[in-house]
Amino acid sequence: MNHPVKTLVAGSRFGQFYAAGVAAAGHLQLVGVLGQGSGRSQALARHLQVPSFTTLEQVPADTRLACVAVGGAARGEQGPALALALMERGLDVLIEHPLLPAELEQLLRSAASLQRRCLLNSFYPQLPWVARFIELGQQLHRQQGIRHIEASCAVQVSFATLDLLAALLQAVGPWSLDNLAPGLSAWRELSLIMAEVPVSLRVLNELAAADDGRMQMLQRISLATDSGTLQLVSPHGPLLWLPAVRAPQEDAHGLFALAEPGLPCVEVLMDAASDWGQVYRQVWPQAAAAALQPLLDGVGLASRQQRSLEVVALWQQLTAAIGFPEPPAQGAPAARLAQALAGAA
Repeated sequence: MNHPVKTLVAGSRFGQFYAAGVAAAGHLQLVGVLGQGSGRSQALARHLQVPSFTTLEQVPADTRLACVAVGGAARGEQGPALALALMERGLDVLIEHPLLPAELEQLLRSAASLQRRCLLNSFYPQLPWVARFIELGQQLHRQQGIRHIEASCAVQVSFATLDLLAALLQAVGPWSLDNLAPGLSAWRELSLIMAEVPVSLRVLNELAAADDGRMQMLQRISLATDSGTLQLVSPHGPLLWLPAVRAPQEDAHGLFALAEPGLPCVEVLMDAASDWGQVYRQVWPQAAAAALQPLLDGVGLASRQQRSLEVVALWQQLTAAIGFPEPPAQGAPAARLAQALAGAA
């Protein structure tokens, strides 16, 4: 019987999802949570019944993998330095996005010299709805070509959105970027070319101080073909197919043959997750654990690393084009539509 791979999680905010996913995965063993000794780190370790570490020296010597859910310079954190220190101790490392180009380049160079595996994780492609969207989009692109992509996202997941598009198109370049619309709101509209496919991208350039989890949305992406539009309403579904509009068939007299059955107006390919509780409790931890697979078997790792290098260069140009995020308005809390309408009455 294969022994579970001993895995460390560093960081206790978004790292909670990694820790839960590793703890629940039969082929992985959570050895502990590495943090700065905060009450949150200790509480997470207690909840999962593993040790709480504050130094690298405390990490068991036979630990093989590490999930670094700590940001880089873009977030004012030291995730890359921690990832490098872990690789120097012999661990293969997954680090959460985003990183600056220089940070990623240095990490991958260090990984090569240390003969370790390192992966920048954009997280969302592991979600089942996103994975299916990418799979179907690739098939459509091969068979008839994607005519246009329309995408919207929050600035916090702008790198992840570009990485998703690169996975879909199986390439990043040749690429170009133009800022289309003046900044009349927090939404920034850009026109891109990625792998010779035109992309209209809208980024909600808002970021609350000390709360990067406050967003109006995550991602919404539609790709248009001659046969119809494949639409991912959110990373948690639903996934829809909207057939192209065509006039009804005509009978021998030129009248519409309305008695004949027609195409569905919308095909629901995958229903949405039931609620955010299911997403946080089940979907995200499973995606976090699945992201470690290229570190275990090496399959696709080199191509993923190259794609990350290209995407991070494009992402840096995008963030420069849209400028520094604005603080969001003090709006109402997230609510069901009936609650939102009642509150506005």
